[in-house]
Amino acid sequence: MDFNELLENTPKNLNIYNSLLKGRAMLERHSKIAVSVSGGSDSDTIMDLLELMKPDNCKLSYVFFDTGLEFNATKRHLEKLERKYGVAIERRRAKVTVAAACNKYGVPFISKDASQMLERLQRHDFDWRDSLENATAEKYGRCKSALDWYFDCRSLTRNGKSQFSIAKYALLREFIVDTPPDFNISDKCCDYAKKAVAKECQREFNPDLSVNGMRQAEGGRRAGSIQTCFSPCHGDEPDNYRPLWFWTDADKAVYKEWRGLCYSDCYEVWGLKRTGCVGCPCNSKAEQELDIVEQFEPQLAKAARGVFGVSYDYKRRYAEYKANNRANRRKTNV
Repeated sequence: MDFNELLENTPKNLNIYNSLLKGRAMLERHSKIAVSVSGGSDSDTIMDLLELMKPDNCKLSYVFFDTGLEFNATKRHLEKLERKYGVAIERRRAKVTVAAACNKYGVPFISKDASQMLERLQRHDFDWRDSLENATAEKYGRCKSALDWYFDCRSLTRNGKSQFSIAKYALLREFIVDTPPDFNISDKCCDYAKKAVAKECQREFNPDLSVNGMRQAEGGRRAGSIQTCFSPCHGDEPDNYRPLWFWTDADKAVYKEWRGLCYSDCYEVWGLKRTGCVGCPCNSKAEQELDIVEQFEPQLAKAARGVFGVSYDYKRRYAEYKANNRANRRKTNV
C-alpha cells in the first residue's frame, strides 16, 4: 500500500500516527541514515516503523553494538530480523569489553550518573566522611561537579524529586559514610563498549541522521536532558531522531498488536522486561533477572555475576541499611 493508504489504516493512536507522519518527512529530508539496533522491544518497534514508512530510495544502515555481555537469544533474534526485513545488521564489537573495562576501571553501581560521580570522587581519594566545609577544590582538585552531587549543592528537582544529586537515592550518602565502598566504581564500561564504537561508526558512515529508540517514559539522566524527539546537528554530529520519544508502554502494545511483532525470547519466553548488557547493576532488578537467565543461559548468568558481583553485594548492603533505618524510625515513633 502507498503511504497515504498506510496512514488511513493506522490504529486510532495519535503517537503512532504522528510518528509515521513525522518520520516519513524526516527520512525524505536525509540521505544517509544510521539506526542503532539493540534487539530489545523498543529497537524492534523502531526497525519495523522505519521499514514501514521509508521512501523507496531510502538507505538505512543498521548497527548492533556487541558489548561482550549480550544474550545469545538477542543474537539469534537479530538474525530473524535480518531475514524478516531483508536487511543486514552490522555487528560491531566493543573497543574494550564490559568485563575488561570493569576489571580495569571499576563496576557500575545503581545508575550511570551515580557511578560517574562516585568514580570521580574515588579518583581524587575523597574521604567519604568529610564535610562540605572541608571538601575544598584545593584538597580534592578538579571534581567540583562530583562534590556538588555528593553534598547536594545544586540539586535540580522534577515533581519534587532531586535529579542531579545523591539525594535522588534515599540515604545513599549516609550509607556510604557508614560503609564506604571497598571496590572501584565506574561507568566507563559503557563508554568503551558502546559510546566509543558508536563514534567510530559515525566517522566511518558519516550519516546525516542518527535514529535510536529512546523514550521519555524510560526516564534516566539522558531523558532528563532532552526535551523533544529531534535534535539538530551540532558540529560534526548528525541530526538525531527519536521516533518513539513520546510513546508510552500502551502505545507500544497497540503497535505490537497492529503489526504482529514478536520480540526476542528474552521477552516472549523468559518474561524479561529489558535486554542490553546482561546483569548490568544499573538495572534495579538485575539479580532477580539473572535468576531467570540462569535457566536458559547459565554460563552467561555466571559470567555476569563474576563481573558485577561486588556491586550486587554492595547494593544488598545498601538495601539492608535502608530497611534497618525504616525499622528504627518505626520503633521511635511508637
